[in-house]
Amino acid sequence: MDAMVKALGDTYGSFQMILFRSAVALVPVSVLIWRSGKSLRMAVSSNRPWLQALRVAIGFGSLFGFFYVFPRMPLVDAYAISFAAPLFMVALSVPLLGEPVGWRRWTAVAVGFVGVLIMLDPWGIEFHAISLIVLAATFCYALSTVMVRLLSRHDQDVVTLFWFAFASSIVSLACAIPEWKWPTPLDWVWLIGLGLLGGVAQILITRAWRMAPAAVLAPFDYVSIVLAVAFGYLWFKEEPSWTVWYGLPLVIGSGLYILHRERVRARERTAKS
Repeated sequence: MDAMVKALGDTYGSFQMILFRSAVALVPVSVLIWRSGKSLRMAVSSNRPWLQALRVAIGFGSLFGFFYVFPRMPLVDAYAISFAAPLFMVALSVPLLGEPVGWRRWTAVAVGFVGVLIMLDPWGIEFHAISLIVLAATFCYALSTVMVRLLSRHDQDVVTLFWFAFASSIVSLACAIPEWKWPTPLDWVWLIGLGLLGGVAQILITRAWRMAPAAVLAPFDYVSIVLAVAFGYLWFKEEPSWTVWYGLPLVIGSGLYILHRERVRARERTAKS
């Protein structure tokens, strides 16, 4: 989806792309509501409406930040900065979720982040105002993701998914009107595909954050770097650095070690019970 945003960003404004991302995402969300067998009002009623509203605002800020920067800087450069997210998420999971994070998992996250730094060689990035936008969007993304897990204690997944897609559609529609460009027939396909990808991915991500602690899931954001390098090379002719082959084992290794530690801790909890 990020690669599609980058490709379409030369023609369409950020708010118009967010509109398609949010409005079309309501289609798979509607399927979940239909399968629940409840009325729309009952299915999307929240036990923590103010927390939902805060999550929507923070999530929209993250979405706008990334949709704004992807067309304006190399994909791999944006990802280099955004990979601060797992560290933010693990740190935020302690005060917001009360999840214990041992030194072994902290070390694994740090090693994975070092691997990302080696792969992307961020020392060569020219940091300027747009890089700060990426960093701010990254923090909003991390905070929003942790809030999804916090909300999972009070609301069903479909509640969080619906209100984010619905509110984002309304806000982005209002903001997109001044810069609106009518899509070509082919671009309609691209924009609708962008929305479907984003909607389905959001469902899967939300379910994942309900099922596992933030410290376990955060390092797996690193996996997307493989796709970022691939799309950058195949779509935008961005050559991956030779350092990728040095950093990739660290990234994969940290993720596997996090899984190992979670299995060990699960066995320990089962033995005690």
